[in-house]
Amino acid sequence: MKRFLCLFALFAVAPAVAEAQPRLLLGGGFSAPNGQITDVAEPGYHLQVGLEVRLPTLPLSLRGDGTFHRLGSAREGFAEPELLVGSGSLLFHLPGVGLQPYFLAGVGSYRTKAGPPDELDITTEPGYHGGFGVAVGGLGLGAFAEIRYVQIQAETSTRLIPLTLGLRF
Repeated sequence: MKRFLCLFALFAVAPAVAEAQPRLLLGGGFSAPNGQITDVAEPGYHLQVGLEVRLPTLPLSLRGDGTFHRLGSAREGFAEPELLVGSGSLLFHLPGVGLQPYFLAGVGSYRTKAGPPDELDITTEPGYHGGFGVAVGGLGLGAFAEIRYVQIQAETSTRLIPLTLGLRF
């Protein structure tokens, strides 16, 4: 009977422990500026690295991301705007078979570099984001795709809509 209880406890706890393992995320994709930033920026690309930890027995995860955005310049003689982002998100996983959909929301710090090349304006502002994504794959190699709406709390209306495709390790 003790052996049975030990095996039962092992198989009952092992999935929760495995689920709580951190996952490395690497991705990139398309960044679309929105709002007043479109006066100086055109669509561009981004690269992202993240670390996600799923909370055992809950449909929630915590994620930290670092992202680099490079947008096209909409003005002659201006440098291509760049954003360096550090953000934290809470993910809410929806039930799914094969595809694992989720919602995410979070806050971040957004360092923006833009303007004429000889007098670049560098600012760091807080911001927030929300979005939707899907993931595939179990505990090994997997993939994800997500879209976010990013609002940066700057003097001008600064919004981005990044579409990210990536791998989960």
